[in-house]
Amino acid sequence: MTNPDRMTRRTVVRAAGLATATAALAGCIDESSVDDPDDADDAGSQPSDGQASEPDETDDEDQSNGDEAADDTEAAPPRIELRGELDGWRGLAPAGLEGDVNPTLTLEVGRTYRLGWTEGDGLGHNIEIRAADDTVVDDLSTPVTQKPGEEQWLEFEATEEMAAYVCKPHESNMRGELSVETPVDRGSESADDEESADGQEVRIEPGSRVEFRAQTIEWEGIAPAPVEGVPNPTLVLEDGETYELGWTEGDGASHNIEIRNADDEVIDDLSTEPASEDEPTDQVLTFEASAEMAAYACAPHVSHMQGEIRIEGATPE
Repeated sequence: MTNPDRMTRRTVVRAAGLATATAALAGCIDESSVDDPDDADDAGSQPSDGQASEPDETDDEDQSNGDEAADDTEAAPPRIELRGELDGWRGLAPAGLEGDVNPTLTLEVGRTYRLGWTEGDGLGHNIEIRAADDTVVDDLSTPVTQKPGEEQWLEFEATEEMAAYVCKPHESNMRGELSVETPVDRGSESADDEESADGQEVRIEPGSRVEFRAQTIEWEGIAPAPVEGVPNPTLVLEDGETYELGWTEGDGASHNIEIRNADDEVIDDLSTEPASEDEPTDQVLTFEASAEMAAYACAPHVSHMQGEIRIEGATPE
């Protein structure tokens, strides 16, 4: 039922990295759109019987609940925000899917997500999650509404049976795929050679240019030869030496590259603007290695597209 002429892009949305980058998954939780972060009855989603909470009995319980609420805020699930239009769902947030029509969303089994639409074209839309046989999964469906300002959200734990998100009145056009994957245990003995290579340490000669292929699931090394084919290699650099780092090929999704410290902050504005393969994609950073450098990352897909940087020869402070 998918329109073959419609543009689709694969976008990973994960919980990791939410705490920092506002241009990436981090900025996706908009508290103003949620009446109560602890209320399971989101606007437009269908409530279950008996969900009303009862008053706390003791001061200790009040304190405990307060701590739990703080933890819930810190661990808020990633939010995937769409605009409802007759010709397709259009991505609004996170930045990696902004403007994409019916983007394919890659989720992890067992992780919790919030998926919904906050703007519309004035026609009657709803949103629901369906299985491969086109049945609604676990009653994850909202009522049809014509109000453009009425937000509709579904909060759910991803399962392998989930295959698509759909607007029932316009399901021929407003349909995007869900690709739900089982996380790979990199430390497992069952991981194959390619998987176990993730994060492999590679020493880079001073003055070298490190090139990657930008893929939503990982950075894949292209050059120099020691990083070729290695996913998210750990780059061993020498303090004070000059290097180039960037991506020259991509999978069509929107990517950038930036260098971060141990606090997940961008160092010395070493960051590019997100771009897709349809735009100029030779994004290369030239820099002098320093002790504070800890990682390179793609902000829109930071949970999968991130590798370590290790600096040798730095003088301890």
